[in-house]
Amino acid sequence: MLIREWLRRLPPDAAARFAASPPWNAVAADRDWAALAADPDAVSRAAAALPEETAAALKTALIRFGSLPFEPEQFGSAAAGDGLPSGVAARELERLRAAGIVFTVRKTWGDRLHFIASDALAAWTAALLPLDVRPLPDDRRAARPLQDYTEPLGLQLLQMFAELAKRGAELAAGAGMTGRTAASAAARLSFGSEALRAFEARLAAGRAGDAADPRIAFGLAAAAHLGLLGEAGGRTVWRRDALARWLAMEANRRERELLAFATDRLAACDERFMHAGALLRSLEGGRWYPAAGIEAWLARHAPAAAEHWRDWVGTLTAFGWMQTGRSAAGEPVVRWLIDPRGGAETKAGDRAPDGRIRFMPGAELAVPPDLDWRLRWELELVADKAKPGPMGVMRLSAVSYARWVENGRTAGEALALLEEAAGCPVPDDLGRSIREWDESAGRMGFREALLLVCDDARIADRAASEPPVAGLLGERIGERHFLVDPRHAAELRRRLAKAGIPARSGMPETDGPERPRYPFARDPGPDGGAADAPAPESPGDAVMAKAVRLLSGLQLERYAPDLEIRPPAASDDPSRRERPSAPSGAGRTRAAAGGEGDRMRAIRATGLPAHWFGALRRVHPSTRREMVKRAIEIGAAVRIVRDGAEMDILPERLEETDGGWRMIGRPAGSAADPSSRVALDGDSWSEMRLLLPEWIGERK
Repeated sequence: MLIREWLRRLPPDAAARFAASPPWNAVAADRDWAALAADPDAVSRAAAALPEETAAALKTALIRFGSLPFEPEQFGSAAAGDGLPSGVAARELERLRAAGIVFTVRKTWGDRLHFIASDALAAWTAALLPLDVRPLPDDRRAARPLQDYTEPLGLQLLQMFAELAKRGAELAAGAGMTGRTAASAAARLSFGSEALRAFEARLAAGRAGDAADPRIAFGLAAAAHLGLLGEAGGRTVWRRDALARWLAMEANRRERELLAFATDRLAACDERFMHAGALLRSLEGGRWYPAAGIEAWLARHAPAAAEHWRDWVGTLTAFGWMQTGRSAAGEPVVRWLIDPRGGAETKAGDRAPDGRIRFMPGAELAVPPDLDWRLRWELELVADKAKPGPMGVMRLSAVSYARWVENGRTAGEALALLEEAAGCPVPDDLGRSIREWDESAGRMGFREALLLVCDDARIADRAASEPPVAGLLGERIGERHFLVDPRHAAELRRRLAKAGIPARSGMPETDGPERPRYPFARDPGPDGGAADAPAPESPGDAVMAKAVRLLSGLQLERYAPDLEIRPPAASDDPSRRERPSAPSGAGRTRAAAGGEGDRMRAIRATGLPAHWFGALRRVHPSTRREMVKRAIEIGAAVRIVRDGAEMDILPERLEETDGGWRMIGRPAGSAADPSSRVALDGDSWSEMRLLLPEWIGERK
């Protein structure tokens, strides 16, 4: 789940509360917190302000779980393996939750799941677990690539989107898209299905029938993620304003946003690729890096992912973003063809594209990759792609020009488009061809119509004389018949009834939607000339859910947010190494330290029943298990009576057994051996209570 998606489910002031908490209050927050929370520079500054133990707890979460959800017991066990006592781990986990670095959902049955937002994973990994691999010398002879030019994903998607728009396809996956349309759209993509093979199971839900390609689901999810889709009239349609902004975007920024989409929606939700996805984004663009160094980092921090990272590189290569190669010494190397971190040109301001098409014989156009994409979008309508490559070739024809006219464009607009794209006048022979095509192309077409049949000429004359009715009547054929647009049939029936000349039953109630026209990206006028079409709404939860549904395998959105933050008291020093309270001698309860009022406020801050912290008592077996589980979450010790003797145990995890469950922990108290461990069956003690950890204070 992404940070902005999560924030939509929280109270309006949640972002402000996160921004005011450590470590964000040490970062110059002149931007909104949601933008800072995944920004590499801001996260790097925030990481430097983290207390040592908080950073250690976060490293454990990054390495062991990445952006996958984890239970409190799993975190406690992982932290213990990394040398963090369970009480300290629980405390630091709450600090991370209070800062909006770790989020929490609660399942229907009450269990909690924690997670790191997938779009923040790369930034925190780079800040706390940097890759210690140097690039090869910046020399053309340092390495040779193993792949030829591949169109970047942005350009591939532009062509896919254009193909769908030209065909007027419904954009909701599986709705209104024929197999032929899906195949034509997929054919505009340079990457093959093998690039997404590892994610086929997650993409299967987005297929539009058996004939469709899973790449279509990926492309539509990308469009939803980028905000290019909206809702209008119950349909999913292009948002012309968002499309225009995307087409006008600086090239590297556009690819970097798509890279974020791919890593946050695909890699970050898959334990095989999440660490590689995060790690590779920290590399400098355009530099060759030894593959052995990357693999060594993964083997050290994420051994299970080390064997899969090359598959992720293969996907990035198919998207035109990376290359693999061989160094001068014959060693495998990789490099980015884009800047995944944001380059100087982006920070200094967007650089306007300056590419120009060249006119070629036979109504062909040589189209460079750096042509303004707003012009390229219009060229996709008036011309067909003939040859791929760094300098692509497009061809105009009578057929492609008919498509241009059908979508509301004119000959003058075609000539102006070509002249602007080339920066010079259109050649005379091409201009003559366009004017000739304009005389005939698109001047006829097939249309479905209904025949309104009147019993006699008198009733036909009356219908034609009623202004509200006449406006929906088509051509009159003979004395008794009118051609009627099927889309207006239901409305015509209503108007006839209102005029006192109701029609017989049997007329279909089908106000079907008009075929959507190709959307303008440079013209402020209505989309495709459809002045009466409803304006698409901004992408809301329904549209964004399409992207989540198509690509997310985690489905955290099914669960309710858990906002029960249990932060340390304001006076708590992050540098302290507290242990949970012990019953006597070695530790004191908050009641002993500050009185019963403080104690009750601290108990309320846990969100747990007060009687759990009261006198020793017998409890139901199910309650006994729940008390241990919650004790692990908040870092509390439990006092039990076993064989007539009291014991204080700091539980670290629960383990299932054939006969039930058992508690794994260590004796609590400053005098206890921190290395000692005990394993007690859940039915091996008679009475119990929880001991309030001293670090828990009044809830803020």
